Amino acid sequence: MIDEAIRRRLRWVKVSSGDVDLSRFPDFLIVGPQRTGTTWLHAHLRTHPEIFLAEPKELYFFSSLKTRDPKRFVSDELSFYLRFFHDPLWRWAVKTGASVWRHRQRYTPRVRGEATASYAALDPDVIADIAALNPEVKAILMIRNPIDRAWSHAKKDLVRNRGRRFAEVSDDEIRAFLTDPYQLACAHYVEQHDRWAAHLRPGQVFTGVFDDIVTRPEELLLEVMRFLGVEADRRFIDRSVRSPVNPTEATRIPAQFRQLLEEQFKEDLAQLQARFGLSWK
Repeated sequence: MIDEAIRRRLRWVKVSSGDVDLSRFPDFLIVGPQRTGTTWLHAHLRTHPEIFLAEPKELYFFSSLKTRDPKRFVSDELSFYLRFFHDPLWRWAVKTGASVWRHRQRYTPRVRGEATASYAALDPDVIADIAALNPEVKAILMIRNPIDRAWSHAKKDLVRNRGRRFAEVSDDEIRAFLTDPYQLACAHYVEQHDRWAAHLRPGQVFTGVFDDIVTRPEELLLEVMRFLGVEADRRFIDRSVRSPVNPTEATRIPAQFRQLLEEQFKEDLAQLQARFGLSWK
């Protein structure tokens, strides 16, 4: 149960009930950012018999604590959040049946997690609340070419999600989206990594690369399994591992927007090469 020392450390998460069971707090978070393969990762980890992943995929709990975004915010109560980390009997039965059918192994989760892509850009004080609630929590951060990530995000939000064709979106609308402060924050991967690493214990942040989903998806999944401390075996990898998940329509970046993004993310690209040895030239 949560004690008074933890309560005093919390700035944004509220605990009104005295009998909150922290054993159900997640062991790991897939933090994003958007369009970096988090949906693919969630889809393939959720079938592992030793992994519990919250449904729906995006809970937005921690990313809406400060903004109170009416589209995302429901509650700041820890007890509300923890409701998502327990299988009702019917779901446990479905997962058990599916696990036995797929893997000849019962569904016996050893770790709990959730995937909300906007958590990558959380402020340090919100990350501090997470670490206070579970000092052993792990974070999975995915990295993608900032230019490609931003363009994919624009296509998803401005075209696919609104049921439009690309030709129906004005240049001004695209430019406004690409230069939005949140889009800039999504590209600050090094800063995101350092913010999470500063509050978590050494070795508790996994950095994955989006390109590996295409070139070596099986190896990437096995690396994540080992990071989470569950059995890492190829029999837990579905045959659809090389199929796209949550794709957007293939559209080349128009020259004027590529130039904008190259200039906008010049420093981020340099930092990624210096820190992680990543280059997309």
